[in-house]
Amino acid sequence: MQPLAIRTILVTIGIILLCTVAALYASDRYGKKHRVVATADTLQSLSGMPHQVEAPADAYRIWKNAGLRGRTVLFVADRWESFDPGELMPPQLFRAYPLPLYNTAKLLEDDYLNGTTFLYVASMNKIIRKIVALLPDGEITRLADAARKTKYYSISDRGIFVSRQGVPRWYTSGSHFTSIDEPVLLYVGASYFKIYEPDDLYRQLVQSGQRTDSVILCNERGKESVTPREIAKLAEFGRLVGIAVR
Repeated sequence: MQPLAIRTILVTIGIILLCTVAALYASDRYGKKHRVVATADTLQSLSGMPHQVEAPADAYRIWKNAGLRGRTVLFVADRWESFDPGELMPPQLFRAYPLPLYNTAKLLEDDYLNGTTFLYVASMNKIIRKIVALLPDGEITRLADAARKTKYYSISDRGIFVSRQGVPRWYTSGSHFTSIDEPVLLYVGASYFKIYEPDDLYRQLVQSGQRTDSVILCNERGKESVTPREIAKLAEFGRLVGIAVR
C-alpha cells in the first residue's frame, strides 16, 4: 500500500474517532441540560419513598410517569442482558442510534417493553442518557471479554466503558464503585443477592456518598436466577434504606 493511501486511511480513522467522541460529549451535555431531577438524598437520608415493583417494565413506567428526562441510571443486578434490537423488533424499527422519532419510541414502549429492553426503551424515550451497571465480579469479567470484540471500548481496574446505540455504559463491581457526580435513578434487582448480601451493597453505596432521587427495588419475578431467597434479601435491603418491603 502506498504511503499516501496509508496516511489517508489513518486520517479517516482519526476523524471517525473524533466525531464519535464529540457526539457522546454533545449527547451528555444535552442530557445534563435537560434532565429532570427531584430532591436528591443519600441512602442514609432518603426523604422520598422508594418503590417496590414486580418487573423491570414497572420501573420504566414509574420513571415515565414522574416525567424524568436525561438521567443516569445505576442498574444493580446479577447480569447485563444484551440484545440486538434488530433481532427482537421488525427491521423497520431497528436503529443503530436512538433517533428522536416519536412513533418508533412509542411503538417500542407499547409492544416491546420487557425485562431485557426496558433500559433501551427508556433511552429511546429520552428518560435516560447514561447507564452505570453495578454487577458481580464474574459478570464484569464476561463483559470485558465481550468488549474486546468491539471497536470502541475502554477497560481499566475500575471497570469497563462501552457505547452502544448511542448510550454510554459503564460496568463496574460493588468493590470498585465510586459516586457518580449527579443524582441517579437507583434500580436494584433481587437477582444481585444471588451472590452478595444486602448489607454489603448498602455499605458500598453509603460509603460512596452516592445521591439519588429515585429508588426502585425490583423482585424480578419470573427471572430464572431469582427465588424467594433473593426476594427476601431484597426486602432486607429495603429495610436497610428505611422502608418496609412486602
